[in-house]
Amino acid sequence: MESFWKKLIFCWTIIQGGIIIAGLIELSFGCDIPTKIRGAWYSRENNIDTVTRFDASTMSGRGRCIYKKEEYLVNYTFLFEQDNCYHCVRIMVRTINILEKIETGCINFPNQIRPPKMEQVCGSLNPSQNLITFFAETFSPVNCRPSLEGVWHFAYQNRFRFTGECNHPDAYIQSCQTPGTQFLITNQKFNITYRACEGMTGTFDGSVEYSCLGAWFVGKNLFFAVANTKESRRDEKYRCFLRNRDDDLFIAASITAECNTLKGTESAPERLRITPVKAEVVTPGCKFPESYSGEWVNTANLDADVIINSTHIVETWYPDEGRWRKTTYVCRETRGSRYLMARLTVDGCQKDFICFDFVPKHQNIIRFRKSLAMIKDDFSTVCSWVQFPNRNEWKYDLLLAKYPVPIRCPVAGKFNFTQRGEAPFETRILGGVTQSPRPGVYCKTNISDLSVCDKDQKEIRVDENYCLSVDYLGRPVDIYSKFIKLFDQSGIVFVNYWVVGVGGFGLSLCR
Repeated sequence: MESFWKKLIFCWTIIQGGIIIAGLIELSFGCDIPTKIRGAWYSRENNIDTVTRFDASTMSGRGRCIYKKEEYLVNYTFLFEQDNCYHCVRIMVRTINILEKIETGCINFPNQIRPPKMEQVCGSLNPSQNLITFFAETFSPVNCRPSLEGVWHFAYQNRFRFTGECNHPDAYIQSCQTPGTQFLITNQKFNITYRACEGMTGTFDGSVEYSCLGAWFVGKNLFFAVANTKESRRDEKYRCFLRNRDDDLFIAASITAECNTLKGTESAPERLRITPVKAEVVTPGCKFPESYSGEWVNTANLDADVIINSTHIVETWYPDEGRWRKTTYVCRETRGSRYLMARLTVDGCQKDFICFDFVPKHQNIIRFRKSLAMIKDDFSTVCSWVQFPNRNEWKYDLLLAKYPVPIRCPVAGKFNFTQRGEAPFETRILGGVTQSPRPGVYCKTNISDLSVCDKDQKEIRVDENYCLSVDYLGRPVDIYSKFIKLFDQSGIVFVNYWVVGVGGFGLSLCR
């Protein structure tokens, strides 16, 4: 009986070993193509319409997969074998509807080194070759917001149809989302309305509705693919668009089902020059104090330009050179120091609501706080105190008058000062920075000096390295130092101050 159990255990060990060996062979000489790659895909290759099919282990026209390499769950390199013809194919998963491919040609190997190692075949794969774009034959539209969001007027060029730019006032792109809608398909489409320009052959009147297939970044370029919902021909159905993060007021468009024709917004087959337009108008319901009207600078938002009238605040900021963004706030309701505002972005489709809490204007300064943005137009909800960021000490941002009027400084006299911090103040030098010691000048003592000694008490002169040496008339002989001058020609101009608790703040203007 004991020998029987020993034989049974021995047989089970052999079976287990066989299973393990078989598993290793499957891992080395076979592969499982991921589910997100399987299916039928349309592409345009060498000006030929092509349909490629993947199943669990094969690719049409390339044979059986014998090895797979996976990177970050989105990049896959496969080695396919068909009749002693080996292909290395790299697939990049861009979205659920879009793949991109590069590959080697057919490579043959002698019998003694079959199957070849993956490095032997894929070593000749050229990563800089043109990418072939695969469009899912049975696609699932996705939300368009990552691709395109807003309403724009556009002017367009097409290098293969006409010369020049067609700029018609009724040409629009509209890609607006409806938050919370039960019909998700409405958030998965956008429209481009073309208009013909008089005297330009090749321009046309027409409206195109596109379903969004997804978007992806390559460096600073945002690519997004679409499908024409009214087109049945494959070669006319699919298109690619490109926007550059640094120049996003131009859109490049392909005129074939290929993304590799888009190298940039300047050289695209078709280029759209877009201008954002407001999609909605909100009626004001309250007014700001008259003293708020004018031009201001918002120091909390990249020194944005702010224009305030009786009912609107228009804020324009510049996130990068050559780029700008604009937001309009419309006064809806006010109670005390809080103002309920409707916020409209020029290139957006929806409005939301935000609450401003203003401290009354003090000379050249307006201090304010903003609540969290909400979709509901209700004062008690949006302007509730709990909607403002909960901090131990409330922080107010500043609007500074763009053209301030100097006021009388609350202190006068001459003072020494001590500096602390990472960027200490340095006196400006005429003609550039002069190395110390300065030539021909002997300073017995150097001090820091802050002086408020003018007749109107509106100027502050600052020198962090003031030389006490004087000439025979008692005047300083250090001609290389120059006081920091603000607003006018003789020094710092004091424009505002305020008191918080037992401390105080002062603001000066430097020009």
